[in-house]
Amino acid sequence: MKTAAIRTAAIRTAAFKTAAMLSAALVGTLALVGAPRLALAHHSGSEYDFRQMHKLQGVVKDLRIINPHMTMTLVVTDVHGTRAIAFEGQSVNTFYRAGWRPHMLNVGDHITVEFAPRKNGADGGFINGFTTASGVNIAFKLPTGNPVATGGPKS
Repeated sequence: MKTAAIRTAAIRTAAFKTAAMLSAALVGTLALVGAPRLALAHHSGSEYDFRQMHKLQGVVKDLRIINPHMTMTLVVTDVHGTRAIAFEGQSVNTFYRAGWRPHMLNVGDHITVEFAPRKNGADGGFINGFTTASGVNIAFKLPTGNPVATGGPKS
């Protein structure tokens, strides 16, 4: 009876070791497969040319000031016609430190954005500042540490 119990214990131990190894292999495989997707999910600002700043006037069509980045769609009318242009920008914290407050910028507002254009020449870019219709200027620090314009109200 004692030999059978020892054999059973050895089989269970081997089964647990095998299960642990398979679990570790599965976790490792999932990490390797999932890591590139995570890397793509959060991108760098390398697609923008922060050495140039462009200005554009338009009407806010969509605005999401959330972390990790804000997004804005601006309806612009220029020599190319009327179109919606998507922009990306700073985080909520950076917006707040620059002087932005909730309800300062809303859908339907006429604004001017200052932005780093896309390197590939496509519409849109990375917003580094904006001026509201009432003249309030909110500016963010560039990766160089220099602000693009004077900041907005501080509190």
